[in-house]
Amino acid sequence: MPPSRSDLRMGLLIARLRESGGLARESMWGFAYEGVALVSTIVAFTLLGRTLGPVGYGDYASLYAIVGPLGNLAASGVPLALLQHVVRDKTDVESVVRSCLTLTIVFGSALTMLGVFVAALVVPTLGLSTISAIILLEFVSLPVGSIAFTAVQSISGYIPATQLRLIPLLVRLAVIVALSASGQLTVASLGFVYLGVSTVMSLVALRVVANRYRISPWPGTPRSRDMKTSMQYSLGITGMSFQNDGDKAVLAAYGYREETGLYAAAYRIVQLGLLPVGVLFGVSHQRFLQHHEGERNQHLRRSVKFAAVTAAYGLVFACVVVVIAPVLPRLVGEEFRGSVEMVRWLSPLVLLRSLALFPSNGLMGLGKTFLRSILLVVTAVVSMTLYIVLVPIMNWKGAVVGTMVGEALLAVLAWYFLLRYQRVDNDRIDAGQQTTRDETALDDTALDLISEAVGLPDDHRLAEDPRGG
Repeated sequence: MPPSRSDLRMGLLIARLRESGGLARESMWGFAYEGVALVSTIVAFTLLGRTLGPVGYGDYASLYAIVGPLGNLAASGVPLALLQHVVRDKTDVESVVRSCLTLTIVFGSALTMLGVFVAALVVPTLGLSTISAIILLEFVSLPVGSIAFTAVQSISGYIPATQLRLIPLLVRLAVIVALSASGQLTVASLGFVYLGVSTVMSLVALRVVANRYRISPWPGTPRSRDMKTSMQYSLGITGMSFQNDGDKAVLAAYGYREETGLYAAAYRIVQLGLLPVGVLFGVSHQRFLQHHEGERNQHLRRSVKFAAVTAAYGLVFACVVVVIAPVLPRLVGEEFRGSVEMVRWLSPLVLLRSLALFPSNGLMGLGKTFLRSILLVVTAVVSMTLYIVLVPIMNWKGAVVGTMVGEALLAVLAWYFLLRYQRVDNDRIDAGQQTTRDETALDDTALDLISEAVGLPDDHRLAEDPRGG
């Protein structure tokens, strides 16, 4: 006997509760990961800030303002392509992993040469060897390890991958503390030591993943599909990196070295406020990839649900950070008192970023990955243009204005296109359902038999709307 409507609703409720429980567990591990990352960031920020001072820390921040946009081409786009092709497209794991490993090494090596050249021009005070070590770390060593962790996530899920990702963070924290305790903490020592340690860890991670899942740990023939998808993701992530770090790079390029250090410190504090948003963004990414054919408004619902929670948090954060901003000098020293006003100006960033991230992932779920990347690039270009025009006039306040305008524009465009393409998908579903209703009686009888065989209720309205609406 087929289940009743009430039975079906109860089954769907149980499924949703299980999904919510899974999200809660994943979020717990996500917060654990971000908590360790937060501790590592605060320790590094505090120790490096006190050791280097505003000028030295400004040089360090300027280097990472260059590393961020370029490094994402190798470190972010390729793992996301791996995840999409394994989770959504059900492609053979070994062929995707080996292809993505090759792409990571090729992209990283090429970008290392470009990154060293650019960084040597922008921050020559750090020295060529120090620049090379840090860029090799960020462009090759760490991305290779990321391929191993993403392979685990695509096969075993978010939690096992996150558990493995904790190891490099803990090791980095240990390296920073050890160097500081021995009086050897500099940008150069941190770069060289962590480059060596991370290279060993990445190779070990590849070997462990290969043994666990019985796949080859060696690079393989790159697939054009992996390259195309990774470039689409990388395009958008690079745009976001310019949005994040372009302001500091422009400040440094115009010679505001001290202001760059102060601004970077303020921006770092506000970025810490993005931690809960980043956790939800990370754990929800795989859910947006799971597109259920025939379900109306699925990606719009997900986007609204996550954005509502994080936007409420963003409002609270903006109010709180205005009050506690004077604590910053106690954290990194009185030399950074100039960062207090900057933190207050930057406080709306968390709210605006919350409103923009999840509709962007909704577009990804609808198969609009390239459009998603284009929006990120367009808004980054707008911000960079404003940085270049306003920083000479307004100093760091011009950087804040460029950042806020870009973030607000991204949120507006992301919601507009999500609503538009979700409506298109709904219309396609409705058209298919109308076609089903117009089928012949013979076809209807066949559908009833199939539904009964698999235990579905003999009710066409439920077949069209499994929520019983």
